[in-house]
Amino acid sequence: MKKKQTQKNNHLKIQIFEIFSMAALMVAIAFAVFGLSKTVSDIDDATISRTPEAILASAGVAEDKNVFLSVAYFDQRADECVDLYDANAGKAVKDRQFEWSECGYYNKGLEQGIVDYQLSDEYLPVAKGGKLMSNRGVTDMTRWFDAVEGKSASYTGNLKMEYQADKAEFAFYQNEFYPLDEVDFSKDDIANSDSHNHLFTMNFAVPFMALLSGNESFEITADDDTFVYVGDKLAIDLGGIHDAMSGRFIINKDGEVYAAVGDQDLAFTGITVNNEDGSIVRIYHADRDSSESVFKVRFTGMNLIVTESKLADREDEGLQIAYDPTDPTYVAPLGESSVVEPDNTKSFIVLATVEGIMVIIFAVLLSLSIRNMVHRKLDIKK
Repeated sequence: MKKKQTQKNNHLKIQIFEIFSMAALMVAIAFAVFGLSKTVSDIDDATISRTPEAILASAGVAEDKNVFLSVAYFDQRADECVDLYDANAGKAVKDRQFEWSECGYYNKGLEQGIVDYQLSDEYLPVAKGGKLMSNRGVTDMTRWFDAVEGKSASYTGNLKMEYQADKAEFAFYQNEFYPLDEVDFSKDDIANSDSHNHLFTMNFAVPFMALLSGNESFEITADDDTFVYVGDKLAIDLGGIHDAMSGRFIINKDGEVYAAVGDQDLAFTGITVNNEDGSIVRIYHADRDSSESVFKVRFTGMNLIVTESKLADREDEGLQIAYDPTDPTYVAPLGESSVVEPDNTKSFIVLATVEGIMVIIFAVLLSLSIRNMVHRKLDIKK
């Protein structure tokens, strides 16, 4: 009788232990599910919180920072200073693209239509010739953004923009912009007699994720030719040899890009972006005379794609635009380039979730082990 009572008590203890283990298991599962759902929720919140007020929220940046653009530069030699205009034909018979002030200028000013609306398959501007102004035509732009023996040489560098968090603004401005003063290729050219390297071209690109907030805008001021493409289509055309001029575009809530040059009213460019696939602003600039060199760019309210970076040849820490200008066909992996800095709360939830799952596994294994041990003892007593 006493033996049966003992067995009954042992079975009761096993049942109590199993109930306790099951309850612990359910609690651990509940914590794990809560932790996982909270983590996913946090990630979703971070994804949709790309607002103009916190433009780099997705990169964990709330304070002012330097943002570095990788730029491809091309030093240009001055063309021969001769009259290449055919009065009978009413056009230039040969390109004279890069010149110095002693040449004398012909119809200096804005000349739209030098390039095609669409970029080439290599993501470079396609020359259309423009209006073939007196003594100057542009029928071949190969030397502009490629090294051509005797005419141009290529260099790479960085353009340091400042990010101002309170304005959600990335900006660069230099009233005297001579990035190639230290290179040797055209140092002895007559165009550079004042110690500045005046004749050069450059191109860079900035990937971005459209917010469609209605507050996204871009502005550029430069002399001379400056062509701004959104994706592979021309948005701002500041072609020609001219004094510093400005162009701008905005993106409305429908993703439509409206642009203007100088005092013009904004007009639809035929370009539309979305907030899913990402897009890219491509900038091509040429300084083609020796009178001045001004360059300014400003991105406002745009979620630029950046990555943490510290280059070997630079002591400044900052952010790097995720784009390689030495390969113009390369488009940054927009969905992978944003860097999310560690969030302690989120990290704790993830850690708690992982530990909860480990506790569950341990509890199940322990429960099975104890149950088997108890059953073995009971079998021995029998």
